[in-house]
Amino acid sequence: METRHIFIALFVALIWGFNFVMVKSGLEEMPPFLYVCIRYVLAVFPLIFFIKRPNAPTWVILGIGFSLGVVKFSLMFLGIYLGVSAGIASLVMQTQAFFTLLLSFLFFKTHVTMQQITGMFIAFLGIFFIGLEMHGSASLSGFLLLIVAAFAWAISNVLTKKAQNADMFSLIVWTSLIPPLPMLGLSWTFEGTNVLAETWAYLTWNGIFCAFYVAWVATLVGATLWAKLICIYSPSQVAPFSLLVPVFAIASASIFLGETMSILAIFSSGLVFAGLVINQWPRKISPIIAPKMTEKIAA
Repeated sequence: METRHIFIALFVALIWGFNFVMVKSGLEEMPPFLYVCIRYVLAVFPLIFFIKRPNAPTWVILGIGFSLGVVKFSLMFLGIYLGVSAGIASLVMQTQAFFTLLLSFLFFKTHVTMQQITGMFIAFLGIFFIGLEMHGSASLSGFLLLIVAAFAWAISNVLTKKAQNADMFSLIVWTSLIPPLPMLGLSWTFEGTNVLAETWAYLTWNGIFCAFYVAWVATLVGATLWAKLICIYSPSQVAPFSLLVPVFAIASASIFLGETMSILAIFSSGLVFAGLVINQWPRKISPIIAPKMTEKIAA
């Protein structure tokens, strides 16, 4: 990757790392499904009236909007709401890098090396220990939801690659049009028909700031830049940069939320991070699964 693109990837990791603090803090004032709904309402209006529809198939727009906006974020917000710490949540979500690698192999015939397989094994061993520590607690359900959310994120990465000829900012705005109504329906069904009035009555400036951060900074800025990188490079090249998200998230959660982790959680997190680093580390190993490449990676 070009140096400027590496710095863009690092900037997105910083934005998304701090985003977990904003999500955790915002969930103290807004229930998870309504929070996701508000996030996308703020992201899409009024921009949708001024931004031209992206040059992408309708099924791709719908697919990204559903997999990323409805599935990923609803499950991620719900998982954190159920008790998973911001730091651990940020770490578990980065398993999307491995899910993206697997999906890239299936759909784009991307090479898979023994080094990458080793990285996946080590990381998922750490995920197993994190789940083991949460066994029997309410956080276990949240942890499992985060795994599914990470897989949904990987699906959206692959779909974004299918829309590589589209303007990425336009794509993010138009895909943000998909989640609000489904999320509002889920909120009314599971959080109560009076949820809007109740949330508004207790909303503070902190909650409003959190909502605008996740909508404008994390979604419009972070997701647009991420989508641009996905379209320039292979998804499997870009996705591993997300390994820095938990570094920024854990540091931010420690500073702003006072979060701490047990010895087992630290050890398990170290395994996950080590697996991600191994997966991203420059490799000179010949691929053990090396089908013919079917995509052209732009310089």
